[in-house]
Amino acid sequence: MVGTMHRVITLIAAFMMIMPELVTGLHRLPPSSSMTRRALVTGGVTTAAGVLAASPQPAIALIDINNSAAGDFKRYPGLFPTIASKVIAKGPFKNAQEMYAAMENDAIVERLKQYEKEFTFNPRAAGAGDRG
Repeated sequence: MVGTMHRVITLIAAFMMIMPELVTGLHRLPPSSSMTRRALVTGGVTTAAGVLAASPQPAIALIDINNSAAGDFKRYPGLFPTIASKVIAKGPFKNAQEMYAAMENDAIVERLKQYEKEFTFNPRAAGAGDRG
């Protein structure tokens, strides 16, 4: 364990020593170089993206019903503009069941239920719902 830790610290120290030279060298590369600036940067970005993609991401709702504008519903087929406008006009709601009860027919409720897992119902912020 101590040997592995020592190797890791040595590698980090070596990387930190050459990092300024790498950055400076990146600016000095001629445009015709076989290893272009773009290739160097893309390689670093790809590696960073792979690390981020492998990290667990928290699940988040995509739309806060009580603090949305009708236009925020465009990504949900069948909700924009008519149903979205009704939801905004009749809200705020405490939960999905309260929202469903406020709708005038089952067709609207069924359409909303398709996206229920992507909705949250936070308290309405000042001025929310006034946007189009």
